[in-house]
Amino acid sequence: MRMAPSHSRFDALVSCLRGRPPADADWVGVIGEANRYLVVPAVRAALAGWAGPEVPQDVREYLDFIHGRNHERNLLLRAQAVEAVEALNRHGILPTLLKGACTLLTAAEDRLGDRILCDLDILVAAGEVPAALSCLSALGYEVQPGEAQDHAPAALARRRDAGMIDLHVRPPGPRRFHHPDRLARSGSILAIGEAGQALLPSPEFRALHLIAHDMFHDKLYLRGDFELRRLVDLAGIAKAHPGLDWDEVAALLDGREARHALESQLVALRSLFGADVPAVPFSHPVPHFQHWRRLLQARHPGLRTLLRGIYRSSRRLGGAETAVTAG
Repeated sequence: MRMAPSHSRFDALVSCLRGRPPADADWVGVIGEANRYLVVPAVRAALAGWAGPEVPQDVREYLDFIHGRNHERNLLLRAQAVEAVEALNRHGILPTLLKGACTLLTAAEDRLGDRILCDLDILVAAGEVPAALSCLSALGYEVQPGEAQDHAPAALARRRDAGMIDLHVRPPGPRRFHHPDRLARSGSILAIGEAGQALLPSPEFRALHLIAHDMFHDKLYLRGDFELRRLVDLAGIAKAHPGLDWDEVAALLDGREARHALESQLVALRSLFGADVPAVPFSHPVPHFQHWRRLLQARHPGLRTLLRGIYRSSRRLGGAETAVTAG
């Protein structure tokens, strides 16, 4: 089968994620892109209602198979999360859910397989870490050596589980984006299992955590890359919460570079997914340039090194924006 150019594969994948499969899609390339971005189940979810001939039967069967296996895995992850939350509660700890764990524990049963999770992200107060580690150790978890980070002092695993638990004291990304008191006040208590409870961050904080993770913890702002899996998450949050206060998100992201990172994600959400989020005026050129750069790199991976060099040079010549570090 003839392989289409990279830009066709990326754009076709985005069209599929919007529920609009192209008539001439190179499905080998589209599935390859979807695997690279870990969004195959999301593609299946987006195309579930599509009855046209654009999606071949063998593609539908593959998407159904991967979605079904991911649904099975997420059932195991959900049971694992319920067990951990209930055990933490018995030790007087109310954990906060982060990132994919929020989706996992709020998804409807028929949507449980839509999102691939790598692990379970759970946040506790710094002073609760020893008790949380003791609690999880009693369930058979073992701390994984070499996995500790300043925001997540322990990653814990059991051989029988589908994924690890990352135990956080703050979300990934710069410390100044954490705002623990505001996070606790704005969140809501989510019932977990039969007797468990966890704090579900507000839509604004869920958006903040996804943006800070991608753009600064994973350095996608500097690298000029997309993380489609979490962009799909952001688009889903925006759709489910049309009253989401993006001004509050902007206020939580302190600094000029952080504002540009937020606006870059808003441009991407509107451009790629047609999300109903605030428009970024063209008088703010940096986020529009970032989006152009990210699209070029996604469509033409061979240009990454050149475009990153141009971007680094422009930062040096124009005066680097305020640095945002993980500290």
